[in-house]
Amino acid sequence: MKFKVAVIGAGYFGQRHIKMLTQMPDVEIVGIVDKDVEKAKEVAQQYKLKYYVDYADLLKFTPIFFVVTPTITHFDIGMDLIKHGKAIFIEKPLTGRPVFAEMLLDEAKKRDVIIQAGLIERYNPVVKTFFEHLKEPFFIQTKRVSPFVGRATDTDVTYDLMIHDLDLIWMMLKKSGDFELTDIKVFTQSIITSRIDYASVWMEFETQKGITKAHLTASRVSSEFCREISAVQQNSVIYADLINKKLKEVDKDGKINEIPVQNVDSHPLYEEIRDFLNSVKQKKFSQQAASPQEIIEVLKIIDKINEGR
Repeated sequence: MKFKVAVIGAGYFGQRHIKMLTQMPDVEIVGIVDKDVEKAKEVAQQYKLKYYVDYADLLKFTPIFFVVTPTITHFDIGMDLIKHGKAIFIEKPLTGRPVFAEMLLDEAKKRDVIIQAGLIERYNPVVKTFFEHLKEPFFIQTKRVSPFVGRATDTDVTYDLMIHDLDLIWMMLKKSGDFELTDIKVFTQSIITSRIDYASVWMEFETQKGITKAHLTASRVSSEFCREISAVQQNSVIYADLINKKLKEVDKDGKINEIPVQNVDSHPLYEEIRDFLNSVKQKKFSQQAASPQEIIEVLKIIDKINEGR
């Protein structure tokens, strides 16, 4: 029995999803959808698929939808699909505001529908190995920057990029139990678009083990592509390069040790999609994906950052 799916959105991320889905022998893409008929036609021809301009035309034919459209459309599309009883994978940040995310998740729960937000770094093999070597970090630093490529301009860089690192920091801190954000300092700047293009955030947390501090940088006006995380702990500093899938640890003697990354050749998006499809098959939420509560918590922090406090 094949998973019958539809992909709404044939842009940059939509094409990445389509590429992964076509590599899965137990998946049948019933159709791809985009209001830009020429784009939909072009992508459909490339993968020998059917294309549509309205996802309503596919409601009778598939129980699973991937929503890979501009953030501003996520709530309306997601709510409609949930009311039709469809399982949905929605790319981050789920919705543009926490209140809409809460409404979407509540509706999914009420109707017993599987919904998953796309937070791909949870499936990055470097991140998995990084967490295995993480103990009790005192300081966490993240850098997620890229040159301006003209996509996701309808949303802030905090929702587009920084959301991944906030999600990972929440995961790190929860390893030690409950925690509380006690201080936040923010610098944001619009440079190319009318939204936030550059953000630097300093955060302090009270944990069960003491104080943990974090500094996050996200930019879509950088001269380079970079996705890095480092954590300072009792006797070492761990450095993770998420793009090149490299992991190093500097120990208390100053020795630099390469840490082998498990399943280094696995593709995070492929693994994320498989996890979602498995959730649909088992009719229960994934333990690896972000929980509804975790999504809401991170979106509320992003709102604070965007407000400049």
